[in-house]
Amino acid sequence: MKKAVLMLTLLAIVGMASAQDRFAIGLKTGFNTTKIKLSDIPENVEIKNEANNGFLFGAYGKLRLTESFSLQPEMYYAKKSSTMSIAEGDVRYPDSENTLHTWDIPILANLQLIDLKVVKIYGVAGPVASFIASSSTDLPEWDEFKSTNWTFQAGGGVEFWRLTADVRYEWGLSDISDLAQLKIGQKTDVLTFAVGFKLFGI
Repeated sequence: MKKAVLMLTLLAIVGMASAQDRFAIGLKTGFNTTKIKLSDIPENVEIKNEANNGFLFGAYGKLRLTESFSLQPEMYYAKKSSTMSIAEGDVRYPDSENTLHTWDIPILANLQLIDLKVVKIYGVAGPVASFIASSSTDLPEWDEFKSTNWTFQAGGGVEFWRLTADVRYEWGLSDISDLAQLKIGQKTDVLTFAVGFKLFGI
């Protein structure tokens, strides 16, 4: 699966290179807040989850297909962190901080909604393949993270000159770990704020 996603990203970049009058490449950075959405929690267990701040940095491409519609592949490195408190009956465990460092590859549709000449307003949406580079947790029995998981992003932003700024929400589509004994589902919900700088292109 990882090879397939990387191949699609490479094909997208090659496609943009063959259409030089319709593509752009830029850098991006930003911060995020991450919360782990839990499911199938046992009745005698109480779990609270608090979002923590993280960061991201990487690059993006943009291939214009029509006047207002573009394909926007990205690749960035991100830190995602949350704090979890667990109580089982009368026993309360120390808070656990869970941190993931991931390589994320969104393949987004970019739709220009409003063109004010100086400022453009756009919406983006699409799937994201997320590959875990490293992970850490204070609960060893929870450290069974999958190497790859899928999410979906949607949001909007503004473009001014060579700068972009957008906000996106990211829903987890697959569990990030295999907790065979606990049988608790875990999906990431991520709110992201990012700015980009276009190096060259449209």
